[in-house]
Amino acid sequence: MQPKNKVVLFDLDGTLINSGLSFLKIVNELKEKEGQSSVDFEIVRKYSSRGATLVLKNSFPDASQEKISSLKSEFLSKYEKIMTSNIVKYDGVDELLDYLAAKKVQWGIVTNKSAMYTMPIIKKLNWHKLTKAIICPEDLKEVKPSPEGIFKGLKLLDGDPKQSYYIGDHQRDIETAHNAGVISIACTYGYHETDPINWNADHLVQKPSDIMEIV
Repeated sequence: MQPKNKVVLFDLDGTLINSGLSFLKIVNELKEKEGQSSVDFEIVRKYSSRGATLVLKNSFPDASQEKISSLKSEFLSKYEKIMTSNIVKYDGVDELLDYLAAKKVQWGIVTNKSAMYTMPIIKKLNWHKLTKAIICPEDLKEVKPSPEGIFKGLKLLDGDPKQSYYIGDHQRDIETAHNAGVISIACTYGYHETDPINWNADHLVQKPSDIMEIV
């Protein structure tokens, strides 16, 4: 029987790309439109992993639920227009993916970001030519921290959970890895809300290039 592969699965936002910079730009455009002072990156960074609603609630703390819903519609409309125009990959991501290719280690992405926002970014980066495992909420019955997405990625790439990895910047990602029985790598950069040292990850990395030393 053919042995299964070592596979590396990534979260997307806050792990491979810094989409929070786009979110900050949009939030401050909305703040200016509302006649309010701009917010700094920390407010947006902290909640970027959990979607537009939470980013907006913390950027507009006095806004009603109705107002947040209105702002969210504007936010998503603006994001759809700019999401592929200024994609910022974290330093070292290209080198990491080149390293995995050189080592013939297959990789994929398991994200809670909707496919309508994920796939244009993936195609702009040409990552769809490098992996067949791009897994979004629409592909699943349950999103993270359910292990379903990781299981699907492992199946697509014929991965062995005992020697495969899931890498993310949020505590939910590490819980997902634990639930799937794969090796967990926590990023200390990205959009964490709590200290990654307390997540019980198997490994901690300060930057994407550190991952090469682990896998």
